[in-house]
Amino acid sequence: MSNIPTKKPSLFGIATGLIGGTSFGLITPIFPLAYSIGVTASSATIIRFILGSLIMGAILLACRTTFFVPKNKIIPLCIMGFLIFSVTVCYLSAVIYIPVSLAAILFYTYPVIVTVIDPLLRRRLPNLIQLGLSLLAFTGITVALGPNINDLDWRGVFFVIGASLSISGTLIVSRSVVTHVPNLTIVFYVNIVATVLTCLYLLVDGNISLPSAWTNLSLGWSLSIAIALLYLVATLGQIATVNSVGPSRTAMLFNVEPVVSIVAAVLVLKETLNPPQIIGSLFVLAAVAISCYRPVRVPAA
Repeated sequence: MSNIPTKKPSLFGIATGLIGGTSFGLITPIFPLAYSIGVTASSATIIRFILGSLIMGAILLACRTTFFVPKNKIIPLCIMGFLIFSVTVCYLSAVIYIPVSLAAILFYTYPVIVTVIDPLLRRRLPNLIQLGLSLLAFTGITVALGPNINDLDWRGVFFVIGASLSISGTLIVSRSVVTHVPNLTIVFYVNIVATVLTCLYLLVDGNISLPSAWTNLSLGWSLSIAIALLYLVATLGQIATVNSVGPSRTAMLFNVEPVVSIVAAVLVLKETLNPPQIIGSLFVLAAVAISCYRPVRVPAA
């Protein structure tokens, strides 16, 4: 029997996880509106990272939070920036080749990946209950989104697997950073690194639309800024939650994202909520609720 002490997850960690997952979930129904008036994925991405860098820089100055990062945390921080950039590029590329529903199902294998890999990296076996909850949530997402296997394109599968592995890596790597660098400082430098990488990527991709090409300038800017702010809140929530409850529990809490996307699609895009979506969403919410109730391990001093 394990003697490792445990405690109930903090309300702060649960709140930041749910807020972060909700923010990610709201982006999915908003971007099609922006895309319909000419805002490309590349345009939204560069606006996201530049605006995020400026806002976080201003917050750091206003709060007088340190910009200092220990030398041994610079490389992990750069890796986090690369992985967050990679998540965006891979996921947006995936939905070019496969349906959004199928991409979302494959993407949400990442809670299972994190639940298995994170403990192994710390030389202990995965928690079977947490793994079971991850599988329950994944089952619910599969039921809710209902993929069409006939639309499978392996290029899309390749990209979405890259996105899933990238976000898994972000959660795992962030564990070694969050206890040594303030959350606000982490998000600032992550946005800086991702901005540089996005600029380099655009030199190759070139699929960026200038505001002058948008059919509705004010709406285009409003939606692009909304997407950027939601990404910023989601990233802050993700890092704060890892600091509070660890990578595995963070991945579980962020499973609310597809549920929020489905509900938002009904409200914003006037889509119809069918019985499988209701049943699948209840599976996900049940897994998240149980994960919130279960105690977390107390790290050794």
